[in-house]
Amino acid sequence: MKKWLLVIAQALVSVILLYFLLRRPELREQAGSILHVPQPGWLVAGFISVGICNLLSAARWGIFLQVVGIRISKWEVLRLSWIGLFCNNFFVGAVGGDAVKTVWLCSKGNRRVSSLVSVLLDRMSGLGAMVLCGSVLMWLRWDLLSQSETVSSVMHFMIIYLVGLTALMTLSFITAIPSLTKLLPMWVPGRSPYITFTNEYFKFVQEWRKALLGGLISIGILLGYLLSFYFTARAFGLGIPVLDFLSFMPAVDVISALPISLGGFGVREQLFVTILGQLFSTPIALAFAVSIVGAALNLLWSFGGIALLPSYGYLLRAKNDA
Repeated sequence: MKKWLLVIAQALVSVILLYFLLRRPELREQAGSILHVPQPGWLVAGFISVGICNLLSAARWGIFLQVVGIRISKWEVLRLSWIGLFCNNFFVGAVGGDAVKTVWLCSKGNRRVSSLVSVLLDRMSGLGAMVLCGSVLMWLRWDLLSQSETVSSVMHFMIIYLVGLTALMTLSFITAIPSLTKLLPMWVPGRSPYITFTNEYFKFVQEWRKALLGGLISIGILLGYLLSFYFTARAFGLGIPVLDFLSFMPAVDVISALPISLGGFGVREQLFVTILGQLFSTPIALAFAVSIVGAALNLLWSFGGIALLPSYGYLLRAKNDA
């Protein structure tokens, strides 16, 4: 019940934010002249960019499965990754893609700890890419991002987020060092399962070459995702230099991913309207269109998960475990 209350609250936030955007008279006035048929070539480029990102995501998870010693076919890795993508986008509040992948791996006889760690390392690799790329992109164009007080405030929030994320990732690494975990007193509750988990987690150090490859792939995934919105902007005739556009996109991605709206809708559009408007004098209707269509390109690939669903059995089990 609590999960559904959260979903309802998130949906209300999205509806309210979209309502106030859509009722702005300037958006309606500009819609006729700006929202012409976009250039299909750029939209195709954005769609392909997202598809490549999804393939790379599957490849990255496959690498971390190898790190923890799980061997499944490349087809299963791809299928589960696509099903996970579908669940993350459309099974809101019921079951997540990570839970589905973990439950499936366990149902095939793989150790639960190894299955969990493969998903955790995959996630952390993506977060590491966000820390690196977000920091570099903002630093390269800080002169632009600081021209607006509102945008500057958003970017300072992003800095705090990245610093906090870096601290948490560093702490997780330190607390997983085997020589330290063994120092835990025998009377500490959960000592044995914690050591088992951290030993499995720390395998990414032993397999650092594979972990590094996964990190490089994560950078490509993130940049490909950000570029899909840039290609969408070009489709609507917005000629912002690519580095200028990418400089604010990590903040948009992070803030819209916060659990305050449904799928980031409403929050993402408001950020696009504010940032593009204040930094590049972009009309509201154009900024709104770039956000909505860019998000749609990403959602379209999720439907591939429907075709790849082998059965509903382990989805129901994942729902019960979530």
